[in-house]
Amino acid sequence: MKVNREFKLTTFRTGILICLLFLLNSCKEVNADLSFGPPSGLNDRVILIEEFTGIRCVQCPPGAEELDNLQTLYPENIVVVSLHTGFFATPEPGKSMFDFRTADGNALEMILGAPDNGWPSAIINRKKFEGATSLHSSRTSWAGYIAQELENEALFGLTVNTTWDPGTRALRADVNAIARDNVAGPLRITLLITESGIVDYQKDIRYGEVPEYVHKHVLRDVISNSVEGDVVVTGSVTAGQSIDYAVNYTLPAEWKSEKCEVVAFISDGNSRYIYQAGHAKVE
Repeated sequence: MKVNREFKLTTFRTGILICLLFLLNSCKEVNADLSFGPPSGLNDRVILIEEFTGIRCVQCPPGAEELDNLQTLYPENIVVVSLHTGFFATPEPGKSMFDFRTADGNALEMILGAPDNGWPSAIINRKKFEGATSLHSSRTSWAGYIAQELENEALFGLTVNTTWDPGTRALRADVNAIARDNVAGPLRITLLITESGIVDYQKDIRYGEVPEYVHKHVLRDVISNSVEGDVVVTGSVTAGQSIDYAVNYTLPAEWKSEKCEVVAFISDGNSRYIYQAGHAKVE
């Protein structure tokens, strides 16, 4: 159930924004030793990784582990969404309890393209990197592409806040994006829900069949009006302008709210390139 999406555009004083950016930058922790934490000099850029996976894909568990390692390396800079699409996502009769495929996941595959280099595959910020044939990339490229994206400062600050009523399972998600530079529109904001900690069947090239595999970041639903996100700015924004967007949603009873997250991102309405992402737990 998807209702009451709201957004508005306001202007902040430039002086306040500059002070805020100074405070954020002055609080960065510098640690040059990779063995003790993430690389030094990271900004607050948050990258979206759309992982294309499936329960019949024997190479997908090692791919998921690679994403786990990258999230450990960049704990504040990566958000993962796992899309179960195509043949490899077809449930195994008599073994699978759940079907992780969704209409929205299938629609996104149609829009972004199916993996052209095999499964698992990932799309990083919906960017086609130099030398690539599509938006998709294989496991050996993920770390390098992420590092490239993290070299760029975020053009938006983005926060996600949730309000949760366990009695009615009513969820409200509020997103605020503040432009840090002049950015041409149109701009879209997309909201979706993922769920982790789902135990079910999975094939694995190393172990064969894994009946109790723990699935993470599973796309449950895109809760924007459009699977591509809602247009919140048709023209351009200038540094300091703020965009507010909200969605009210009823969480289905079969989803474990404590394992669900709201993922949000702001993107170019034409190229689909993602400027900034964010996430928050449902409860």
